[in-house]
Amino acid sequence: MQAYRAVLAVFGFFIALVLGVAAHAAEATASAPVAAPAELTYLNRPIVTFRSDLAGASPRIRVQRAADVLERLPERELDQPIDHMQVIFGNEHVTVFRLGDRLLFSLLPTDLDPADPRKFEQLVKDTESRLRSVLDAHKRQIHWPNLIRGVLYAVVATALLLALGWGLNRLRSRMLSLVQRTIEQHLLTRTNKGFDWTGSAFQLARRIVELSAVFAFLALLYLWFVYVLERFPVTQPLGERLGDFLLTLLGRIGQGFLDAIPGLVTVVVIVLITRAVQDLVTNLFEAVQQDRVSIPGLHPDTAGATRRMVSVLIWALGLTFAYPYIPGSQSDVFKGLSVLFGMMLTLGSAGIVNQLMSGMVLIYSRALRKGDLVRVGDTVGVVTELNTLSIKLTNLRKEEITLPNAVVVGNTIRNYTRQAGPGGAMLSTTVTIGYDTPWRQVHAMLVNAALKTDGLVKEPQPYVLQRALSDFYVEYELFAQIPNPLERAPVLSELHAHIQDEFNDAGVQIMSPHFEDQPKEAVLVPKDKWFTPPAKP
Repeated sequence: MQAYRAVLAVFGFFIALVLGVAAHAAEATASAPVAAPAELTYLNRPIVTFRSDLAGASPRIRVQRAADVLERLPERELDQPIDHMQVIFGNEHVTVFRLGDRLLFSLLPTDLDPADPRKFEQLVKDTESRLRSVLDAHKRQIHWPNLIRGVLYAVVATALLLALGWGLNRLRSRMLSLVQRTIEQHLLTRTNKGFDWTGSAFQLARRIVELSAVFAFLALLYLWFVYVLERFPVTQPLGERLGDFLLTLLGRIGQGFLDAIPGLVTVVVIVLITRAVQDLVTNLFEAVQQDRVSIPGLHPDTAGATRRMVSVLIWALGLTFAYPYIPGSQSDVFKGLSVLFGMMLTLGSAGIVNQLMSGMVLIYSRALRKGDLVRVGDTVGVVTELNTLSIKLTNLRKEEITLPNAVVVGNTIRNYTRQAGPGGAMLSTTVTIGYDTPWRQVHAMLVNAALKTDGLVKEPQPYVLQRALSDFYVEYELFAQIPNPLERAPVLSELHAHIQDEFNDAGVQIMSPHFEDQPKEAVLVPKDKWFTPPAKP
């Protein structure tokens, strides 16, 4: 029994020791840093990538050692066969690559990338093939006839590059001369005296020719560089990579053009359909504006503004439908620009939206239109422009006044033209005459003065209203129509002159009386003088 207990105790101690050693090894493995992979390259050609330590040497140190061995290879050994053999180093299976009897480097199974679908045997074969290619390139590089041949090819390519560059420069000069002659002929034959885009067109054509020449020369220089690099074994991989990059880039551009064709065709179809719908709507609203078609709820005065709004809505919908088919619309750059423009429009359009909505109120309320004589607040003038954001008035002093739509909507608008009829806007002037002058005589004199004024309409005939019966006088207001409201000031001056002449000829005092004492006799008009000329019974 005691022997049995002793065996159990020894067995338990052994299990505890094994578990402790395993835990310590696991902890050491977890805490040890993972070495970074290092790629072995020679003569700009990749050979293999080391991912594990070997005998305490990290992958970077293994690469340095293998590169030193390859650098010190003598030329006489480069033709020897390459082989590999498997050896056991410590507890690891190692594949050693040799060139003849010279050891080059070793490869471990753990050097294979876990994500690589190849097996370790295939990795060994690929490494041997790449190593043979590198050694052959090294042999060609140190063989002086190859170097001389490469230099001769580079010299010929350089001469050809210079010749093509000279030809491009000559072609550029001829194209610029052709553009200049065309512009000069246009200047000699043109008859329009206004602004001409000839100078700007010449500068644009000149820039296009120069940029085309520069890009063509850069393309030739790139091809020359690739060709020269491929002539030497050391730089041949660089040249091949540059050539592959160019072919890949051209292929991507061509594939991009091919992929963009269906989207472009769709965009063109959507634009054509949108244009057709917009033309149909334009014709309909123009017919309403010209009173050739009547649509309930749509007035001819507001048809133009409604047409513009509907056209904007139609094009906005068309662009919305076409946007997903525009090449590059799904890229992050395009989305970023869209967000930027949207934010700029949102932040900067608060005042613009206010003016737009105020303009819509003015248009659809039909408070004024072009040619109306209006008063907005303290400003009087003729409406010359009714825009989306503002209106323009020309006052009697020939001054152009611009009023934002929000300011116009916030003030009282007096339109002197809308109800005036075909004769034009109404013009009025006021005089005060004492009660001792017959009112019929005053009416007749004022109408005669208006009929003598050239700037006023004779039909319908001017008329007079008695605006007030004050304590000392009667207030008379003469109304007449003026065809051109912009001539209000000179026409009103001429009317005042004729009024003075009429009253002076009749011996009627225009100066209004203001009594301080009660007169001895009543101030009135005898009945026999009610129709004093030019008044007629």
